[in-house]
Amino acid sequence: MREISKAEYIDDIVRQRAVERSLMNAIQCCIDLAGHIRATEELGTAETSREEIEALVDAGIISAETGTKLAEAVGFRNHLAYRYGDVDHDIVYDVLQEDLEWIDRFQQEIAMWFRDQ
Repeated sequence: MREISKAEYIDDIVRQRAVERSLMNAIQCCIDLAGHIRATEELGTAETSREEIEALVDAGIISAETGTKLAEAVGFRNHLAYRYGDVDHDIVYDVLQEDLEWIDRFQQEIAMWFRDQ
């Protein structure tokens, strides 16, 4: 979907929903993995997704930069999932085009941590 123009994206509700759902799923996978690692490594309790992420940062499993981006993504996911206000499709498109490197960083940092175990 990254190859389509913003105009094409804005005019296509099917693509909008596909991108929104894909982003929500990717973010949720990161949250779920963070929660699993936190629980398995006995890094304390967490009542929110952000606390799951903070536990990994505090333990040195992921960097503070990655943790910050993932925490921001949690807020973005909540906005998409629960429609806290109208979804701004310009912002979603911009996130799709420019702001996904943190997912790769999260995966790399988790993979490095697993290798070191």
